[in-house]
Amino acid sequence: MAVREEIATRDQFENSHSAAHTPVLLDVEREVLGGDYGANGYTTRVQADLLAAELSLRPGVRLLDLGAGCGWPGLYLSGSTGCDVVCCDLTVSGMRAVSARAGREGTASRVAAVVASARHLPFHPESFDAIVHTDVLC
Repeated sequence: MAVREEIATRDQFENSHSAAHTPVLLDVEREVLGGDYGANGYTTRVQADLLAAELSLRPGVRLLDLGAGCGWPGLYLSGSTGCDVVCCDLTVSGMRAVSARAGREGTASRVAAVVASARHLPFHPESFDAIVHTDVLC
């Protein structure tokens, strides 16, 4: 049953990720959340900055952003702190958006996008210094 639910969730978010990049929704996101990453969660920039401080993110720290969607807040955290980030999500469209934005922002050398389920992560133990998962359980 869990596999069917995961597939349904992936399909739902594939649709919402493509809609999240419309000009109107990006304007709303900038006004409400303080960024324009095509987010479909509720984490604000102030909250993301608090995460960066609490996790002591800086160059050389490796961060995993689980359920990254289109890259919020992982891309922002990497850009604002210099940390390396692996954004991981079920959706191909979300991970394409992550890679494209990292290329545009010149952070591609510090950013990786991985399509995977949080239930079956393709990483070795202790691969990361910190993990975030904002709005994943909503």
